[in-house]
Amino acid sequence: MFFRIPHRGRKLGFTLVELLVVIAIIGVLVGLLLPAVQAAREAARRNACSNNLKQIGLSIANYADRSEEKMPFNKDQAMCNGGNDTGRFMFQLSNDGAWSWIVAALPFMEGSDIYNAFDFKADAYSGTNLIQAARPLKNLLCPSNSSMTAVRTGQAANYFNWNGYTAGGTDYVGSLGHVWSGWKDCGAVPTFPDTPLNRFVPGSAGTPWVNGECMLEQVNYNGVFKQVGPRRLGDILDGTSNSIAAFEDMHWRGGNQAIFDYNVTADSAWFNPNAAVGNLRNPINNRNPAWQQGAGDQRCHGWSSNHTGGASAVKADGSVQFFSESMDPLVRYGLATIKGGEQVNQ
Repeated sequence: MFFRIPHRGRKLGFTLVELLVVIAIIGVLVGLLLPAVQAAREAARRNACSNNLKQIGLSIANYADRSEEKMPFNKDQAMCNGGNDTGRFMFQLSNDGAWSWIVAALPFMEGSDIYNAFDFKADAYSGTNLIQAARPLKNLLCPSNSSMTAVRTGQAANYFNWNGYTAGGTDYVGSLGHVWSGWKDCGAVPTFPDTPLNRFVPGSAGTPWVNGECMLEQVNYNGVFKQVGPRRLGDILDGTSNSIAAFEDMHWRGGNQAIFDYNVTADSAWFNPNAAVGNLRNPINNRNPAWQQGAGDQRCHGWSSNHTGGASAVKADGSVQFFSESMDPLVRYGLATIKGGEQVNQ
């Protein structure tokens, strides 16, 4: 008779070495996947940003279609302040209404309720209009902007002397072109012209870098928008597919090379005529030391975003394009003007 001698079976489970190997493999996989996930998320945010600009482009076109080809426009009264040394603009509180082109286009960008509540006979910075202006508009905010959705105007004394109010911000502005009248105070004109600037001949009155006194003449604005008053589609002689209508403008708001946190200045509110426009005279995502002063100003910065490698813009024909930081300045200038006759190779 035979008896089977019992023996110990092997215990199931991981040894410490095996466990460490598994953890290491998981870590490697996470390390490989995380950048891809982050890139996918940023691609989605950039796509959403492009959709915002597409909506803005459609609102401009629809407004023009209903207004005998007039573009939506800023309404305000302006005066020069500080003499010829600074050329600083100040905006008067007019009695016959003041608003940005964004306000005018609200019915065409899902903002009819705000538009209908807006008092166009009153100033934009008082009463009922401030209540409406406090409402953030999602399609005016780039998803890649992690800041708050409203701007607190507590440090706006240099412009309006109204403190403690809250207003919805915008990451998109209408294009004034590559010229700004006056504004020597930002220090950018004499310190940072683009290197190939002498190869460019502007197609309208004025020069690409105005280094003179504060000038309110509209002849110096060579973009789709003007500071005050409307353009017509017929004014865009270069063609709507060759002229930028609106673009991302974020970095100027922080000053000192810092991205704005929506708590520094009133100059990013969508209802503000001063904040709803900007210029394309400077390189994309440029951070020049000449502009490290205080709260920042969009006239001294410009086309910028939180996207890697560039920023987006919508042309006057409604098409949206992402442009590289390394784009040729001549291409940027050509896209900025509406009647320069430049050959734009995009």
